[in-house]
Amino acid sequence: MNEKIQKLLLFLTSCGFIGYLPFAPGTYASVLGCVLVYLFPFHSIFINLIFVCCFIIFSIICINMLKLDGRDPGYIVIDEMAGMFVTMAGHKATILNILIGFVLFRVFDIIKPYPIKKIEDLGKGYGIVADDILAGIFANLVLVVWGKLA
Repeated sequence: MNEKIQKLLLFLTSCGFIGYLPFAPGTYASVLGCVLVYLFPFHSIFINLIFVCCFIIFSIICINMLKLDGRDPGYIVIDEMAGMFVTMAGHKATILNILIGFVLFRVFDIIKPYPIKKIEDLGKGYGIVADDILAGIFANLVLVVWGKLA
């Protein structure tokens, strides 16, 4: 693969090289996702879902182009950003919602309750992204319930 394309893919999949930070790069990428959700809120659920689906596909394609050996290297954090976008899909981008969504997403992503851990077995970019998408879905559903109870 062309060296420039490889560098671009590493830039994208590491979220601007955030993935190379020495401690908790996935958390930093999730924070970046929160900032982007806050700065660029979607007012249409339809447009929001199209964006999230496109971003997920883009993430998988970029990761697969890196031709990894099947493991999930720590520097790839675009999947955490995608998971944060899934977490906030359909919710108002208030500071409180984003903060709660962030905490929920990180808890589900770190603890990986069943079936989140199992879905990593898909391999390649699919497994790398899928566990974060599922963690985002779990967090999103808890946000829905919280919104109904609040």
